Amino acid sequence: MSFKFLHTADWQLGKRFGSFPDEEAVVLRKERFDVIGRLADAATAAGCSAVLVAGDVFDAETIPDMLIRRVLEQLKAHPQLNWHLLPGNHDPARAGGVWSGVAAAGVPQNVHLHLEAKPAELAPGVVLLPAPLASKRTEIDPTAWWDGIAAGAVRIGLAHGSVQGFGSNGDANVPIDPARVKSARLAYMALGDWHGTMRISDRVWYSGTPEPDGFRDNDPGNALIVHVDGEAPPEVTPVRTAQFTWLRRSQKLDDVSSLAQIDAEVSALGRAAAQCLMTLELSGAVPMAELARIDGKLAELTPRLFHLSADMSGVTAFADAADLAALDSPVLGEIAQRLKASSENSGADAAVAGRALRRLFALARQAEAESRT
Repeated sequence: MSFKFLHTADWQLGKRFGSFPDEEAVVLRKERFDVIGRLADAATAAGCSAVLVAGDVFDAETIPDMLIRRVLEQLKAHPQLNWHLLPGNHDPARAGGVWSGVAAAGVPQNVHLHLEAKPAELAPGVVLLPAPLASKRTEIDPTAWWDGIAAGAVRIGLAHGSVQGFGSNGDANVPIDPARVKSARLAYMALGDWHGTMRISDRVWYSGTPEPDGFRDNDPGNALIVHVDGEAPPEVTPVRTAQFTWLRRSQKLDDVSSLAQIDAEVSALGRAAAQCLMTLELSGAVPMAELARIDGKLAELTPRLFHLSADMSGVTAFADAADLAALDSPVLGEIAQRLKASSENSGADAAVAGRALRRLFALARQAEAESRT
């Protein structure tokens, strides 16, 4: 029995992106919606008849009705595909939750909601075993019931959870036994929750989110084309669906030239830089005058990217003799000397003095620039 489908997960439609400026957040939210069309194109081009969404279709249990209706209309616009949607831990199947809103909006014929733990036919001889979540966390493996299903069909499992603890303490909000693929005699287990593409075994995969939503280095932005044919392991082919690239970089600073590698990477992106988000974790100790040049380079890089955030908390700025001599005002020079002495001590007061010294020099540079205009 041959069957081909697209495996995706973690759409998290309605995500607010509250840590970004409003104009950027609007664009990021739109891309999470627009990726549905790219998924449909990828599935159709590969000859798939179904799209399996392994949980977290929506970002929360409360989603605007207009967004729900827009999503359903987008899925309906691709009648060549059957869309199978599974509740995850962000959008569990609870009374009065988001899935009640979906049902009330009117579900198109090619959209299938798997709100209960019961088998569903994907195609003649092909059965889907869904494991919908009814809460944000559970100690019980939601796939356990699959072991009791009688043999005789090609079976595909659809679940949302962790085959290992991905949190800092190693615990899983929803534990899933990766050996279930053998005990339940599955042709394939389609998983969601880990936002990157990950192969657990030849029959167990995480697809990852189709549009990245964070600075995690776990290969996000893909979907999986899965071809099941008989008893052989399925053929799994990742396809790129992301519009934006999210990059996390760290750099130790000695002077402004330390940013040359970052500058070269942004230049190498070319026009694609406009669809790139970058977070920079900076560290090191630099003179005040050099800090100004570093700030200038960061200001130059910012408009070349869609978004740039620079974490300067690991950077220590010190005032050397040249910095102090550059202050025209004797009063400012005396204040700077005192702050410099305090910043060289240990403790919280030293950190406060260091920040005050940086602010003093920033204001002095600003005043100098304004005097020249």
